[in-house]
This record gives sequence, C-alpha cells and structure tokens, in this order.
Amino acid sequence: KLNAILNVLRSIVAIIFPIITYPYAARVIGVDNIGRVNYVASIISYFMILTVFGIDTYGVRECAKVRDNSGDVSALASHLWSFELLAALVSLIGLGLVSVIYIPLHSYAPVILIQSLSVLFTAFGADWINVVFEDYVYITIRGIAINIINMAVLFIFVHKPEDYLVYAFLNISSSVFIGLFNFFYIRRFVRLRITRIPDIRGLVHVLMPFLVNDLSIAIYVGADVTILGIIKGDYYVGIYSAAVKIYTSVKTVFIAIFSVTLAQLSAHASAGKMDEFKKVVRDVVSVFALLAFPAATGLILYAEPIMLLIAGTEYIEGAMSLKLLAVALVFAAFGGIATRCVNIPLGYERVNTFATITAAISNTVLNIPMIMLFNDRGAAFATILAEAGVLMICIVNLIKQGYRIEAVIDLRNLRDVLVGVIAIALVYVICITVFKSYAVRAVVGIGASVVLYLMVLLLLGNDIVSDAIKKVLKRK
Repeated sequence: KLNAILNVLRSIVAIIFPIITYPYAARVIGVDNIGRVNYVASIISYFMILTVFGIDTYGVRECAKVRDNSGDVSALASHLWSFELLAALVSLIGLGLVSVIYIPLHSYAPVILIQSLSVLFTAFGADWINVVFEDYVYITIRGIAINIINMAVLFIFVHKPEDYLVYAFLNISSSVFIGLFNFFYIRRFVRLRITRIPDIRGLVHVLMPFLVNDLSIAIYVGADVTILGIIKGDYYVGIYSAAVKIYTSVKTVFIAIFSVTLAQLSAHASAGKMDEFKKVVRDVVSVFALLAFPAATGLILYAEPIMLLIAGTEYIEGAMSLKLLAVALVFAAFGGIATRCVNIPLGYERVNTFATITAAISNTVLNIPMIMLFNDRGAAFATILAEAGVLMICIVNLIKQGYRIEAVIDLRNLRDVLVGVIAIALVYVICITVFKSYAVRAVVGIGASVVLYLMVLLLLGNDIVSDAIKKVLKRK
C-alpha cells in the first residue's frame, strides 16, 4: 500500500507539472509544432519497444523470484541489461534506416535526432531493477526532481514557436535523466556489468511474447497518432495530442496503482499462494471501480472547459476526441489489470499477446477509414474498440480457466460507484445552469464532484473508503 501511494504520488506529480507547463507550451509553440513533436514521438515509441524487448516486465517477474540472493539477481540482471543494450543499438540502426528511406521524414530530422536519445538512455538506465526491489521512495523523489528541472528549462528557454526543438528534448528528457541517475543508483541492489549472453536464442524465445505484446500495445495505442499524421498532417495530430495528453495523464495514475502489485502478485503466484493472489487482485479491481468510472464521467462532462484550460482555444476541436477517449479509459483500466496483474503472474503471456495483436490489427485497419472520414474523432473511436477488445479477450480466457468473474468484482462497490456517478452528473447540471464561464464550471464543478462523490461513498458505507479513513485516524 505504501508503494502504491508513493507511485501514485509520483504519477500525480507527473500530471501536475504538465498541467502547469503544457498550457504554456501549447500556446507558445502552436498546434502544428506540437503535432510535429508528437508525430515523431509516436514513431520513436516503436523503436523504444524494440529496445526494451519486454525486459521491463519479464525482468521484474524473474528477478523478483531471486531478489533475496544477491549473486543470482546480479547475474540475471546483468544478462538482461546486456541484451537490452544490444537491442538499443539495433533499434537505433533501424530508426536511422527508416528516417533515410522514408522521404517524408526528412523534414523531421532534427526532432528525430533529439528524441532518439530516449532509446539509448532507456536501455542504459534499466529502471525495472528499481521496481524489482520496490524502491518507490527513490523513484518518487527522482520523478519530482526531473519534473522541476523540466519546468525550469521550459520557462527559461521556450518563448517562441521556433523553440519547439527544446520542447522536443523535454518530451524525452525523463528517459535521459533516469538513465543517468539509475546507472549509479542501482548499484546498491545489483552489480551490473556487460556480459556475454549464454543462450541468446533461448532468451529471445522467452522474451518474444512480452515483446510482441508490448509492440502490439504500442500499435493499438499509438497507431492513431502515426496514421493521423500520415493522412491528415501536423494540425490534427496537434489537437488530438492535446486530448491524448489529458487522457494519458489520468491513465498514468491508474497504471501507477496496478504496476506496484506486479512483483507482489508474481511472488504469490510462484509460491502457490492463490488465496493471497486473489485477494490482492480483488482489492485492485475494487479500487479501480471507484476511480475509473467517476474519472471517465468527469472527462466526458467537462471536456470543453478542460481542453480550453489545458491547451487553449486553438485545441477546442479536440474536445469530442477527449470524450471518446474517456470511454476508452474505463476499458484500458480494467484491461490493464487483466493483462498485467493477472495474466503475467499466472504465466498467460500468450493470451496477452493474442489480445494485443488482435487489437493492433483491428485498430490499424479501422483507423485508416475512420480517420479519413472523421479526422481525430475517428482515431479516438478506434481506440475505444481496441481497448474493449483486449479486455473481452482476457475475460473470456479467465472464464475458460475456471475463474469466476463475480469472485473478483464486489457488486456493492459497483452500486456505490453508480450512485456516485449520478451525483457527479447532478453537480454538472447545476454548474452549467449557474455558471456561464467555462473556467468556473470546470474548477467548481470538478472540485464539488470530488467532495460529493466521497460523501456518497461514506454515506453508503463503502468499505474501501471507510477502511482508509480509519487507518489514517488510527495513525494520528
């Protein structure tokens, strides 16, 4: 729970700083330049996946099993790290060839050169080792420090549209700083060294399901931006990226919650402690039910004022995309639990692979006609279908394996959530009646919704909220 709180704190900080900086950058740099940076970032993301090669997930699972033996964990981590560095070299060569061969990318050369640094430093940093040892205090402090540095650099050096290259670097600076910090810090846990990989073919075979899964996720999550850039150009990428930025910020908090449970769930599953495993999964599902539905409701109701406050009037056209992405957020949240918290610890990586490949293919196929017809809104709708598809495939597999869905879903929780969401909708109706200003509607409405939602949960006697308050009062 402490790790979850720290990881959520880090993620909230990672959201708060962009809320401060992104409105400034969006207005100063402009829609087209924001689109240029994000279009290149979508391309770089595929080479990032090839660099990591699934090690961030596989490494956590396998090293968590031997982390109490310093010799074994150091040897295993060194093999995986050496492989990751090799993968980074191959990825950079591949990126260079694509940039030269695909002529439309020639005009993006400076941005590609800058953002390609993230490929090298991601491998160099091996941040998954900190997750193995659950050192979320360091991860949280580091995240806050990096965000402060980025904010200072943005306000000091970005003052006009031509400064978009500085913004391009800030987009990937976290990877650079994390790589530099980690290289020295993780020595307290393991003795990393470049080694000869004894069975590289065997390792590739083991990692392939993780790679294909991550690559498929990157395609079904990022194909919309890439295809949108190819078909419609930088402007639509710019307005869509603003909606995606908000959507991703909320999604990041959810990922922070369930990512900290991976090592614990893997340990329970490997030790055969299935009762403990199911309890943790049930707790995660319950928390997500309380968070995902009201978050999606808030994004749908307040999409216009949120877009105006975060990005500005140039980006208001992306409000409908944000509403559609809010629906995708619910499927993404529970799909993340199924793929990360259940399938990986239980060894169902191939189910994840099948689900994400299916989603990637369908999303890519759907994106082309949808974007041609509906621009950025078509991309957002395709994302809903992709996220829903992954969740459905995982649920079907779990049912086949004998898992009862009602065993991990608390129906009383869903009742509480439904009543709370209705309360949020009532607050919105009052706000649009009383307040004419979009900014006032957003600030008052969202603030009042959070307070009222918590009050509803308390009045209904929600166990999660009641237990959390009791523990806080007990510590005092």
